[in-house]
Amino acid sequence: MSWSFNESLTTDRDKVRLRIGDTDTNDQILSNETIDALLTEHGSDVMLATISCVRAIIAKYARNMTRGAVGMTADMSVFVAHYQELLSDLIKQNRGNSGVRYKSAFSESRKETIESDDDYIRPFAAVGRDDYPGSGQNSPGNDNGDDY
Repeated sequence: MSWSFNESLTTDRDKVRLRIGDTDTNDQILSNETIDALLTEHGSDVMLATISCVRAIIAKYARNMTRGAVGMTADMSVFVAHYQELLSDLIKQNRGNSGVRYKSAFSESRKETIESDDDYIRPFAAVGRDDYPGSGQNSPGNDNGDDY
């Protein structure tokens, strides 16, 4: 397992390391291979790979217990809490980017194909479903309500 970090941020891996705080050679958290695998999984999207790295760090260290010796303790829950906060911040920063590439609309032929399928269950709500005002307060001709 190799580890490297270049402060000039020449690679996506370096950018991920900077965001997760894994920049100290003497205190390595994730290997190059792990970060590269997550970058590949997310199509070289640095933000999504960073989020996955933080989740991996939380999973890795959350299982460690608090350990103590005479006069000293190592509380991993503080470490994990820090990364949980970081995860929350990263998700907020990435809001609006689900990481899923999609076409914004169906073509007309695709829509017709879906609707002509016998197994297709029509949604309860539909455009125009509530277009008829009925006989309530806001019905046309009612002096106490608004006319449409």
